[in-house]
Amino acid sequence: MVHRTPWVLIIGAVAGLLVVMVGCGTALALIGHNAANQTNTTGISLPIVPSPSPAGSPGQTPSSSPSPSPASTSVSTASNAGESVTVPAGWVVQSKDNETITLTNPNGDGSITIGSGPSNPKQSVQQNKDTMDKFFVSQYPDTKNCPNSKTTTSTLSGAPGIFWVLCFTLSAGGQSIQAGAPLFAGANSDGSIYYVVILLTSYANMDNFVTEAAPILKSIQWKLT
Repeated sequence: MVHRTPWVLIIGAVAGLLVVMVGCGTALALIGHNAANQTNTTGISLPIVPSPSPAGSPGQTPSSSPSPSPASTSVSTASNAGESVTVPAGWVVQSKDNETITLTNPNGDGSITIGSGPSNPKQSVQQNKDTMDKFFVSQYPDTKNCPNSKTTTSTLSGAPGIFWVLCFTLSAGGQSIQAGAPLFAGANSDGSIYYVVILLTSYANMDNFVTEAAPILKSIQWKLT
């Protein structure tokens, strides 16, 4: 019997979330506004990856978080069986299950999904990256590494993995934008546990969004090793 790796389904759910987000005219206008002004491509590996620290309390979120929305006025924590993460004021927990947590920012022009759980069959870090690449190509045929981006290896909150950035065309409501996805794929030593982080926004907004997301990424605490 062939088992599907659970986080393959995660990626599909997150991609669908972005389609829903940009399907509303307000979000599409926000993330497409400065598409011609993007000059650099920022991944999520530097400067926001903390020193390896598998144990301990989540990091503190700087006070320069985006202005809070009426529905959320203070920092909180989202947690499940795979990880815990700080939720700054104004951010919304869009969805959560036993393995994944998806947050959207106050402007509604970007999302972060953090996931960790068992891999069946077991997969290495490189195999996890390859699976994510294949998924994006299957959904968005023009997917490629973003210009000026680099693929690097490092750790995210103690989990070893690979950082890279994909670009692809996202269409919704008769309009199209260039989307960007800074990504992290990791695995434990025997490949039985996966670690995934997916940032989704427009290509034009990537640098700003990576900076906005930094406190959240620094706060990740993996529960599975």
